[in-house]
Amino acid sequence: MLSTWWRHTGPAKACGLAFIAAAAIALAWFTIHAPERGHNPLASDMERNSALYFASERDMTALVHDARTGAARNIGLAADYALVSLSDGGRYYVRTGEGRALFTELLADKLAGPKQDAALAIFSLPDVHPPASPVTAFVRRVGANTLIALIAPLLILYLIFVMNPLAGAASMFKVAAKPRTRFTDVIGVDEAKEALQDIVAYLRNPGRFSQLGAKPPKGIVLEGHSGSGKTLLARAVAGEAGVPFISIAGGDFSDMFMGVGVRRVKKLFELARRQAPCVLFIDEIDGLGKRSGGSTAGETENNRIINALLVELDGFTAASGIVVLGATNNVGNLDPALIRPGRFDRTCNLGLPAVDEREALFAMYAGPLRADGQADFRQLARLSSGLSPASIAGAVNAAAMLAAKEDAAAVTHAHFERALEQHLMGGAASVGQSAMSADDRRRIAVHEAGHALLAKLLDVGVVEKISILKRGRALGVTLVTSDDDALLQSEPQLRARMIMLLGGRAAEALVLETASTGAANDLERVSAIAYRMVTEFGFGRGTGAFSYAGLPESERRAGGHPEAIAEAREIIKGLERECAGLLKTNRDALDRLTARLVEHETVSGEVVDACLQAGEGGTMKDDARFAWPNGATTRH
Repeated sequence: MLSTWWRHTGPAKACGLAFIAAAAIALAWFTIHAPERGHNPLASDMERNSALYFASERDMTALVHDARTGAARNIGLAADYALVSLSDGGRYYVRTGEGRALFTELLADKLAGPKQDAALAIFSLPDVHPPASPVTAFVRRVGANTLIALIAPLLILYLIFVMNPLAGAASMFKVAAKPRTRFTDVIGVDEAKEALQDIVAYLRNPGRFSQLGAKPPKGIVLEGHSGSGKTLLARAVAGEAGVPFISIAGGDFSDMFMGVGVRRVKKLFELARRQAPCVLFIDEIDGLGKRSGGSTAGETENNRIINALLVELDGFTAASGIVVLGATNNVGNLDPALIRPGRFDRTCNLGLPAVDEREALFAMYAGPLRADGQADFRQLARLSSGLSPASIAGAVNAAAMLAAKEDAAAVTHAHFERALEQHLMGGAASVGQSAMSADDRRRIAVHEAGHALLAKLLDVGVVEKISILKRGRALGVTLVTSDDDALLQSEPQLRARMIMLLGGRAAEALVLETASTGAANDLERVSAIAYRMVTEFGFGRGTGAFSYAGLPESERRAGGHPEAIAEAREIIKGLERECAGLLKTNRDALDRLTARLVEHETVSGEVVDACLQAGEGGTMKDDARFAWPNGATTRH
């Protein structure tokens, strides 16, 4: 009975607030409109119709004259105004203000004259004012003291019914009776799904585990990049087991009231025990932070919340049927006591999807769209290397929005490419921003042609497109993708990639005889790879199979390892010579590719093949097939 009432606290709260508001309005109305016994009816009528009097203003001389000659029938005196009713039905008001005493004496002297009209009625009025806005009139009528007397209890009731932390805690717990999500709905993360199969079996039959004496994990931490599918996987665990799914965010335990967070932890686990077997999911569990020795109110409250969570985790038994899943981007941000055995004693890592998984994600998210059926999801998967499932879903939706904006009949492959371009590079620059001199255009074309040509010669990957249009911060782009995501790279593969990165600067030096600042990012990346080759990978000739990463932290930070820097420089110098030799050998192909880029600005990877084949005795075609439609780009 109590649980049923608790589930309906939302409607009950709304009814309570509505009743309080109605009572307050009724109280205010009766306070304003309550009749005053024994009040002069003329004064009441004048007060009620004061707006008619404030339509016309006169001075004191006119009032005294009307009172002296008998033209005035009724005079109502308020604090700052005098309302006058004339025998002929006219009405007006006079400002008395600070001259009220003088006005009273003058009026008394005039009334004492021989022509004074005995029918003249003079009486006192409550404080009246000229017509004003409804809010101002209400405040004037009610009065400051009465208004405070009305607002104060309403404010107290608001704190009780709305900001009451105990009454509002239940609404923070999102409960799904039996989620429909299954493991098949979660593309990728196969290792994490396999690691959670025993949890699903336990939730389906907790009693069998307890009979065998098995102790399933009480808590599992799902660690992965933002948008990698942690929440979806947690729902899939509950869906596969057919049990309720209770979720809350780690930051929801904190509150402005001391002690509320601890109470919410207890209520959360009370709800989990009533719903057992169930999955209790704490999103962004690192929002709880770590316990500290600080004495501030915030630190003390945070320590108490974590301690309460630890106590609740320790209170589980094998037959409880409750599994706690926590999601975080970095398990190192959790309190060490949370991730020890017996609490969150397992960590499942959710990696970014591989190329095959990205292809399946594109197909799944594009399924509900009205597409033309010509989209190459494999190519899109290659272009989206490093993107999370959430980012891919956003790119697919962006493609649909582009198609709708252009009033297209269907979403095409070009829409998907442009959506990826906007996601990865921020979109193409505007006409004003992209305008550049002919010399700059040629230099950028030479630079990008050097990258593309060496990528093809050294088989670094698939050259998808080359562009000299500004994209985000990049002045030009050479897009190189791979059919497979490389988990390991050999020394020759690293050297080939470094030569490709150096190709832009070397091409400028060969063709234009000078390099430019456009190669700054290339040099930065090459230097980082060369330094890691020496200090981490054991590819240095002098250091050999040695890694500086194995040294103590103090040693790694102390000297900067000048010998490693010197050897990394020697590696880069050797690669520069090799890069320059390849470009000299293929100078004709480099010039042809540069000319195509200057002419078309953006070309496909097929142009690189055509330029190389033309140097081997083939012919160089010149048609629109070599121009690339505005597609996806990324930094080389």
